[in-house]
Amino acid sequence: MWHLSWRANGDSFDVGLLANRALARGHRVVWLEKPDGAAEAGDYLIDAGAADLARAAGTLGVTVSRWTGREPAGALALARPSLALFTGEASGYPYFAYYSLSLARLGFAYSPADGKDLAKGTLDSANLFVIPGGFATWGFDQAESAPGADAKVRDFLGRGGAAIGSCGGAFYLSAGRPGWTGSVMAVPRYTHEYLTTGVGVVAVDVAPSRLTLGCPTTMEVPYYHGPVHEEVGPEARVIARFKDLRFSGRLGIENPLDPGLFEREMKGRPAVIEASGLRGRAILFSPHPEMGDLLRKYMSLDGYVRKYLPIRGRKVMDETLTFYRSLDAPCFRLLLNAAHALAADKLPAVAPSAPAPTAAELHDGIVRVKAATEEAWSGLGITEDDGFEGLVHDIAGRLKRDLAPAFAALDPVLARLASGDPWAAQIAQSWHHVAGYAEAGLRADRQSNKPVAAKLLGIELAIRLAQAWGMLARADLACTQADGRA
Repeated sequence: MWHLSWRANGDSFDVGLLANRALARGHRVVWLEKPDGAAEAGDYLIDAGAADLARAAGTLGVTVSRWTGREPAGALALARPSLALFTGEASGYPYFAYYSLSLARLGFAYSPADGKDLAKGTLDSANLFVIPGGFATWGFDQAESAPGADAKVRDFLGRGGAAIGSCGGAFYLSAGRPGWTGSVMAVPRYTHEYLTTGVGVVAVDVAPSRLTLGCPTTMEVPYYHGPVHEEVGPEARVIARFKDLRFSGRLGIENPLDPGLFEREMKGRPAVIEASGLRGRAILFSPHPEMGDLLRKYMSLDGYVRKYLPIRGRKVMDETLTFYRSLDAPCFRLLLNAAHALAADKLPAVAPSAPAPTAAELHDGIVRVKAATEEAWSGLGITEDDGFEGLVHDIAGRLKRDLAPAFAALDPVLARLASGDPWAAQIAQSWHHVAGYAEAGLRADRQSNKPVAAKLLGIELAIRLAQAWGMLARADLACTQADGRA
């Protein structure tokens, strides 16, 4: 067996990337819930058989070592997850794309599904259903004009499938409105009137659990009107509670979270809930761990930087913006752990079934979204006299430098996956889907009167999606080559 250590790899999410692609490739992966010798809680042991896992790891710049002892008692063998991501109008782009980005970075491909896909049975080839936010999801039947979709979700949960929901997805997995699953039998404080809260970055206190392995006791997460639950019932456990409002925001929605409302209505109440009962296993995030540093960066530009630039100067503010980690946000660890926690308690054995686009279709899609990204960048028209002492001009310049290499690196690796097995095809399919929406979103942004922070966010999202899929595809190819299959 091989030991894949977080500490030995600088806590890079390349660790999760390799573990999840090894799992997708059929290798036995166990997750350590407790420390054992040199291994920390949250590390992985991988039984790769005859495969040269060290070779695959080296391709990704990851270090693995031989595990010479026995498998620790209580180590959690992970089921192979087959993900479906809700991408219908009730979520919409870019909201579902933040999950696209975080999942790909963590080594998960997915099958996109709108309400009509759900009603047709797309969850038959999934065992983990991810429901993003965007807006409150009142039920897929109604929100998507897709009769039967909600029943299919309930059937999925009833036969052992599991769900992860953020914000609107967490509303849907709660109780109190028609169409919701009631996986957590608690009614959010605001249902229809969810805009009563607001937008910001919040700190949450986390309790020791599988979901928080490798996490500090306090984590900072973007928040956009997520559910505020009262105490939950016996079918659920509170994993994290709202602690502080770090700062209010207005990016995307002009509705900053009021500090007084946070203190009165949110502080100390559940922010992350784990459910396991007759209505299914689910993990509910009121805030948005999938948005991570990408949203936080542009919230900060729109507020914090504007305020403190005259006080601390350009150099300090440039460092603040430069060192946000859009592909390595600390709160992504909550999503990784959520998927593993659900996969550690058995999932139905299924495989993705959707066909992949052809290599020609993938190439055309990459050309189109790259062109849309370049046009959106050119349309910014940012000068050094940008009102931020050139900071916005420099952000745009750094994005321009990343743009062409991100798409150039993606094209050849995706082409190799187009003719692969269902697990490879799912990588190609999920990229092709999100790329089409990214192209349309960028073209719409260019014609809009959105503030420059929002337009920069859209451009960076497209670039980071390309980078994340490049990492995902290369990791999958490395694992298949280590097996001697490519």
